[in-house]
Amino acid sequence: MNGQIQYGSARPLTFQPTRFRRVPRETDPGRFPDTAAASRPLVLLFGGSLLLGGLLTAAPNDFPGIALAVLLGGCWLSLVLAMTLPRERQLAGQELLRRLALFRHELNAVGNAPSRRELEALVTRAAELGLRDEEVSDELAQIRASADAIDLKERLDRGDLPTAEALDPMPSGNVCHFVCPVRFGRRRSDQFGHLVLTAAWLKFRGPLDVTVAWNEVSTVRRDGREIVVGLQDSRRVLRFSCQSFSEAATGGAIADHLARAGRPEPKNDAPEYRASF
Repeated sequence: MNGQIQYGSARPLTFQPTRFRRVPRETDPGRFPDTAAASRPLVLLFGGSLLLGGLLTAAPNDFPGIALAVLLGGCWLSLVLAMTLPRERQLAGQELLRRLALFRHELNAVGNAPSRRELEALVTRAAELGLRDEEVSDELAQIRASADAIDLKERLDRGDLPTAEALDPMPSGNVCHFVCPVRFGRRRSDQFGHLVLTAAWLKFRGPLDVTVAWNEVSTVRRDGREIVVGLQDSRRVLRFSCQSFSEAATGGAIADHLARAGRPEPKNDAPEYRASF
């Protein structure tokens, strides 16, 4: 592995901090008809009836005073309940958030290398939970990327490697198979550039140029939008964060195939005995 560092100024990507405001999630109550939720009018009626019954029981002979107390108490109770009770759209929104969390948990449970059957079951599961495509767009993109990666691995096993246009002139006999923009590193040490996968090596082309031959790579795996590369005889791990699940799935499949093809066969150190007659 060799590296070349080029120094230069970098401009910040944003100038203003991002501000978040917590807003209750709302949706159409008709989407979840089986959700048990008491409506606001029924709660108000129950509260008013309870207050009236308590006052009548406490002072049955003082009806004018009771009427005034009931009027004032009913107004106060209605105001408090109207301000504190969630609306039906908010209750439906809470149910939507619960179902979204359940679906995301099931998606995370299958990991980054699911089978085709597991992916089909997840698509069916989203429909069963009543989730719309725009509500699980990121999750569906991840499912489609995993399905495309399965198809690509089958092509790679048949020897059908894709080709890509290299950023720099390639040495004779070397072929570029994949190029995509990535963020390399972790946290403050992040560098922005391009990940280049060729038949001979993996290369990060950016402010910090890094080249690794495939026989130096021990493992390749995908972690969400990241391609994680482990090195032989080292604890060092290279992380390349892609812009989409599709790029990460494609690049991860190609990198894993090239690493396995470029990995030397294990040597048999046992002595060889020959029989003589």
